[in-house]
Amino acid sequence: MGSIRTGALTLRWHYLSFLGSLVVGTTGLLACSTDAPNDPAQAGAGSGAGSSAAGMDSGAEGGTSPTAGAASGGANGGDGTTYCAHGATVAEARTAAGFCVRRFASVEAVRTLVFAPNGDLFAAAPSNGTPGGSSGGPGQILVISDDDHDGVGESHVFATGLPDVHGLALGGGYLYFTNSITVFRTPYVVGQRQESGPREDLSMPATFGNGRWTHGLARSVGGSLLASSGEYSSCGIAPTGSISQVSLGGTAIVAAGFRNPMYLRCHYKDELCATNELGEDQTTGAREKFIVIRPDTNYGYPCCLGAQEPRASGDDAACATVTREDAEFTLSETPFGFDWEHDTWPSPYTGGVFVALHGSAYSSPQWAGAKIVFAPADAKTHLPAKDAWQEFVGGFGPDGGPLQRPADVTFAPDGRLFFADDLGGQVYWVAPDTLTRPD
Repeated sequence: MGSIRTGALTLRWHYLSFLGSLVVGTTGLLACSTDAPNDPAQAGAGSGAGSSAAGMDSGAEGGTSPTAGAASGGANGGDGTTYCAHGATVAEARTAAGFCVRRFASVEAVRTLVFAPNGDLFAAAPSNGTPGGSSGGPGQILVISDDDHDGVGESHVFATGLPDVHGLALGGGYLYFTNSITVFRTPYVVGQRQESGPREDLSMPATFGNGRWTHGLARSVGGSLLASSGEYSSCGIAPTGSISQVSLGGTAIVAAGFRNPMYLRCHYKDELCATNELGEDQTTGAREKFIVIRPDTNYGYPCCLGAQEPRASGDDAACATVTREDAEFTLSETPFGFDWEHDTWPSPYTGGVFVALHGSAYSSPQWAGAKIVFAPADAKTHLPAKDAWQEFVGGFGPDGGPLQRPADVTFAPDGRLFFADDLGGQVYWVAPDTLTRPD
């Protein structure tokens, strides 16, 4: 539990969790089925929602960015009770007024993050080279704790010998993770910081490992485990890029027609999951997409750029039934990980969608557009407002500074936003200046 102090008034909150149900009907959303037959991970649903995936400022489409001219830091209060009163300011970071950025831990090539209910942060750091250029990681899953609440993490090796680890998810008594060809689970109890039980292979189909190895993974509040698989393909070749529901009893494709849905995340309290789909590099008409995962949908790759948008003449029929995305980004902004704010931050950030933009691999200087952005979200559907992406954390780039390319973002149980910088080899956190540490 945390609190935001505003004058004499202290607002306290408790994070809510409950068994999800399908979001259907008035919202029109059908996020992901809660039916995962023969999967003991269904037990304890609600504890593991989470994941684990250019031009100028994408916020230009949504008006003036609230970060303009703001420096990292702000008023800390000086009484030692706020998170922002601890740790060193990251001078290069541009943040929204009233927030601070602090370094949490050093982890080479850190790609994905997911929180345990007690606030321990799990991080996947492959040793294989990853899309975007990060390499040289330890090939491990780490647990980063902060038992003394000083804002600086202590790293523990949970599992090692994992050169191609990428996706992470927690829930139902297990830690789930991906390698290039399958999904594993290993027993986990809250507070555990080293793998102790046997790993189980959930036996993904061969097509799971035929394309891109950087899979996404997420577990919904209702207990559904979702895994993503991207591909390299062209129209006329049977497509395999998809998002599947995974269990010991088998794997079922939920949504198809994906090129590179590298990151997945499920909402922290509602039965809704989403992905960011990366568009075809340097292709006219292509774009990046934010997509809520709904059963029996198809997003058109490799024949279509979108609904009613064939890549080439003569493919119109193939694109007639393609599902439209829920929000979009400019091609080469490269949206990786994302999360929803947990309804504790002040307006306009309350419940908003926060996204790590990895930036362009084709720009000069490199990584143009690398930043963390947010958009207000509808309180019922949790969809980001149209064309409303605004910079939230800036200052990334290849200039030798500490901030390089953000890869993943996730909210902690205490209200802070954590982000991974894979190329910089660091994990940082962002907090409102008034967010207090636990008593």
